[in-house]
Amino acid sequence: MKKILILLAAAAAFAGCRTSEENYRAAYDKAIAGRDSAEAVENTIYGRERRQTSFEYVALGTDTVAVMRQLVKVTDGGGGIRENLRRYCVIVGRFKQRFNAVSMRDRIVSAGTAPAAFVVETGEPYYYVVGAAFNSIRDAASAMDNFKSDKDLVMRPPLPFILEASAVKKHGAPR
Repeated sequence: MKKILILLAAAAAFAGCRTSEENYRAAYDKAIAGRDSAEAVENTIYGRERRQTSFEYVALGTDTVAVMRQLVKVTDGGGGIRENLRRYCVIVGRFKQRFNAVSMRDRIVSAGTAPAAFVVETGEPYYYVVGAAFNSIRDAASAMDNFKSDKDLVMRPPLPFILEASAVKKHGAPR
């Protein structure tokens, strides 16, 4: 009899610990509501970074060039130093993983496609492979056209694009 009571008590305790379908549904609905809420993202660092990104169209003679403006810093181990960062960067790669950006940078430097390439990062972080950097938008647009016509460099839209880099200090404060 004592064994039966112990078994019943254990079964009741075990049954009480199981998650019910209602609990799963409630957790799922909460996760979906949070994921789909634009307001939830806007209240995070990601939202702040996105608000600091802007797009502008610059007229160059008869052409118009789209320029993205964003706070970036040179990535440690990304093949560049802060002095490499110029006002206009031609972006030839965009990644969420630092390793992938550095790997692409290494490949295009080795191939001679972009010998001065380096990696920059945003606060979100996204890692951008800079094929070339210039102080002049005209030079950047010309380099972007050269990258577009390079058959050895495989890129999917929206690449390549021009990034107007707003540099950040070492600890992330705007310069």
